[in-house]
This record gives sequence, structure tokens and C-alpha cells, in this order.
Amino acid sequence: MSVSVERQGARAGGDTAARSGTTSISNSLLAMCALGTGLVLIATGAGSSPVGAIPLVTLGVAALLWSVVVLVRDRVPGLRASFAGAVGTVVVWVALYGLASLGVTTVPPFLPTLSSTVLLLIVAGVLARRLRRVTLASTAPDELQLDALLTRASRQPRREPSTGRYVLTLLAGAAVVAAITTPALAQTNAGAFAVPHGSLHSSH
Repeated sequence: MSVSVERQGARAGGDTAARSGTTSISNSLLAMCALGTGLVLIATGAGSSPVGAIPLVTLGVAALLWSVVVLVRDRVPGLRASFAGAVGTVVVWVALYGLASLGVTTVPPFLPTLSSTVLLLIVAGVLARRLRRVTLASTAPDELQLDALLTRASRQPRREPSTGRYVLTLLAGAAVVAAITTPALAQTNAGAFAVPHGSLHSSH
């Protein structure tokens, strides 16, 4: 009976944390990372051979849809599936390089591969941490409570982030994601044919 109550308390605490301002910021940053990843995947796939284009564009569209769902619902849909998707996309990059070495497909550009992999690993790392807490809540609630107590004892009480802090954090996150994805997009075939900012096509 006591274990059941503890588990319900852990789940209730998890639900409260999921609606907290800190988690909302985290979800928004995850969505930004997924958005940047999706754009890079689609742009890279658009200039690849069919062997590379199909998985890259498919994964890119999935990443864009995932980011929209996270932003709209303010929660991650299917933690395990999302984690597997992030790690699986990195595996796809590795597989494409292997196929390129065999001459089956074109070699993926390095910078888009690197930038999307960095963003994917950020997403996977955050989701792995959340998965650990979910697993502890269901299998070892006492350990989860002890971990929470130790965390609270080692930190000062935290207040919910203000609106200003929330906006500044999102702007900083957007700037970092843009700094990672913009050079990568420029190295894709789609980016190579893009018109530079402030210039127009003209004929002489």
C-alpha cells in the first residue's frame, strides 16, 4: 500500500514538473533543436541520391512534425520512441557514410552531418535523463525520492522562471541553434542555390 502511494506521489511530482516553467523552457529548446535538425536533414536529402534522399527527407519531416507537437502540447510525445528516433537518426548518418564508401550513394556533406548530429545528441541526452527518472519512478520509487531529496539539499530553492528569463532563454537557445544550422544549410545543395540576403537575381 505504501509503495503504491509513493509511486502515485512520484508520478504526481513528475506531472507537476512537466508543467513547470523550467520544463517548458526545456521542451521549447528541444523543439528548436528538432526544428534545426529537420531543416538540415531535408536540405541535405534534397541534394542526395535516392538512397540517401529518402531516409533523410523522411526523418527531416518527422523531426519538424515532432518539434511542432512538442511546442503545441508542451510535452514530449513517447519518451522512448523519441529517444530511439534521435539515436536512430545518428545511426542513419553513419550508415550513409558506409554506403557512400561502397559507392552506393553520394557522400553526405560533413558540416550538415556534424551539426545535425550535435543537435540530435543534445535531444537524446535530455530525453535519456527523463527516461531514467521515469524508470526510477516505476521500479525504484524510494531511490527516486532519495535522489530528489539529495538534489534539493544541494541546491538553493528555485523559483519559477520569470517571463523575461523565459524569453531570454528561448532567444539564446534559438541563437545557438541558428549558429549551428545556418553554416550547415549553406553547405547543402539547397543552400548553395539560395540567394544571399540583401541581393537580387540580376542579369548583365
